[in-house]
Amino acid sequence: MMNRARFRLFRLDYVAIREVLNSLDPIDYINFSRASKSCKALASIKKSYQVCLTFGICPVFMIGNGINNYAVRWTKEKQKDGTRWIKTWPDEWREYLLKYSENPLGAMKEFYMHARSLMGIDIDSVVVRMDDFEEQFREILYWLNSTFGEIPAVRVWGNNQRQEKLQYVLDNVKCKNSLKIFWKTTENLTLEIPETIKELRICYGSWITLNYLMSLKMSKFALLHTYLTNKDINFFFKSWMQMKSHKNLESFEINLTNREDFIAIGLRDIPYEMGPTIPGPYWCYTAVEGSFEITRKDGLTASICIFESLMKECSAVMCTRLPFVRVSGR
Repeated sequence: MMNRARFRLFRLDYVAIREVLNSLDPIDYINFSRASKSCKALASIKKSYQVCLTFGICPVFMIGNGINNYAVRWTKEKQKDGTRWIKTWPDEWREYLLKYSENPLGAMKEFYMHARSLMGIDIDSVVVRMDDFEEQFREILYWLNSTFGEIPAVRVWGNNQRQEKLQYVLDNVKCKNSLKIFWKTTENLTLEIPETIKELRICYGSWITLNYLMSLKMSKFALLHTYLTNKDINFFFKSWMQMKSHKNLESFEINLTNREDFIAIGLRDIPYEMGPTIPGPYWCYTAVEGSFEITRKDGLTASICIFESLMKECSAVMCTRLPFVRVSGR
């Protein structure tokens, strides 16, 4: 049936063929191009998509525009081959296609390389689930380094893993812009984060100290599940206001170990005015009240807002007006 459908398609003129191909979702488009050399020749054209690769037991290739996305997930369970399903979130729609392979990781790599040669697409983000790999993670890192010069966004997941293993990942993956670490470590050792990145999110930061916080250079960072106190947070705010540190700060998020004392201690001796709530970093964040508006000594203002997550965990989010100053100054 597929051969007959392709034969009928080839009898159309080029414009009509392009119309048919453009009606396919990205995954079906790529699968069509893999059917034969003629199909690849017809489908080869540069397209603008965001691409994410997830390395795990069931690796995933995802392509889309960030809101509407299509994904292939590989499995060793043959009976599930061809299964499709849809997942939705308030900010994303995603359709999955499950494909059988005896070598899921190799199949994902080959699929991506074909899609890249077909569409000219690069990589936007990589997710590495370290719990799914032992020493094979070194092979994955080698492939990433040999395939990509830099990766715009990297996400690393792990549970009760050695910190030296995470540090090896950070030392050997060339992350350009955004690094998010979802990693529960067995030790409380300090991580060395590349200073070249612009955004950092550490979700399990029990090892983070005030000195470490003050040493960070990126313009956006979030530190969660830390033991930093409201007194530490107060020190950070005052340092920013006095322009002693973090002059290029755009956003900062920190968990609150004592929400009740945040105003009394976290904002102690800091002049502020109440303002409207600010947008949360994620759809699952709910603002507890209005924002606290503070001003740096050069006149730059920032909004501080307390948010509560779906897990009932509270954090303070600080957003400066620096991005708006940069835009207006161009």
